[in-house]
Amino acid sequence: MERDSQQTLLAQQLEHDRQMRVSDRLHDLIGQGAKGLAFLNGGAVVAMLAFIQALVDKPVYCCFKSYALSALSFFLLGAFSSAIVFFFHYKAIRDAYTNANPNGWETLHKIVWGILIFSTACAFIGGGLVAVGIYVAV
Repeated sequence: MERDSQQTLLAQQLEHDRQMRVSDRLHDLIGQGAKGLAFLNGGAVVAMLAFIQALVDKPVYCCFKSYALSALSFFLLGAFSSAIVFFFHYKAIRDAYTNANPNGWETLHKIVWGILIFSTACAFIGGGLVAVGIYVAV
């Protein structure tokens, strides 16, 4: 009887350890993904500003201007949103480990994923606007 309870306890401990390792890996991936999106969108902002500077004196700039400013806006939104995701991610991790708000952890986790998806969408929309703007201008 005692041996069965020890094996059950050991099995529960091993399962808990496995779940914690998976959770730690997921949090690492979220952090790395958010950093990657911040660099991607931030780099796109710098590239768009350099591209706009190169085109300002050219006659095609008037055709490309609205697309460039729209793309720049999307890239800025993407960079900002991927930067603020760390606040929500930290709060979700802190609440999960301290058990401060057991029901709010899932909500914060959904907010984190929503912001990451929004940042990714901003990168794709901004890139699409640049491509369409170049096609229209040329």
